Amino acid sequence: HLHTYAGIMITASHNSKEYNGYKLYGEDGGQLPPKPADEIVRERQEVTDIFHIKKVAGGIKKIGSEIDKEYLNQVKTIPINRDLIKKWGDKLTISFTPLHGAGGDLGSKALKEAGFNKILTVKEQFKPDGTFPTVKYPNPEFHEVFKISESYGADVELAVDPDSDRMGVGYRTKDGSY
Repeated sequence: HLHTYAGIMITASHNSKEYNGYKLYGEDGGQLPPKPADEIVRERQEVTDIFHIKKVAGGIKKIGSEIDKEYLNQVKTIPINRDLIKKWGDKLTISFTPLHGAGGDLGSKALKEAGFNKILTVKEQFKPDGTFPTVKYPNPEFHEVFKISESYGADVELAVDPDSDRMGVGYRTKDGSY
């Protein structure tokens, strides 16, 4: 969308807090593959003064709400079953947790804009916190991260990892378990 050459995301992902850092993206919008990423790491290791950074053509732009809005517009273009959402969007309760990461606001908005109206945000895990105080590993593929979410009693539970590129889903069975 921005026609940039590269991007950096300051991130805390699904790993433990000791591995917080940043991800590098290329001009195609995807994460850099190992070889170019390794070249950048080698260059970074040669930096002796982090405050002496060469300016690049075009500069550095921090993205904000205008990109959030464009992102949500793009999410709406993803094919989903609109008839199913019309039928269940007002009935189905969904608990949503970003596991102390950055996806809380956009994730909640995306669900609401898709037509789901009963979103229960997991307050204990909503605020970004790179120490991940309520989970050992904020990996949405691990059932343990849903412990707090399950206390909300929703029909469906969604969790995204702290940088929101992984998602886990659970559902309540007839006997009440997930």
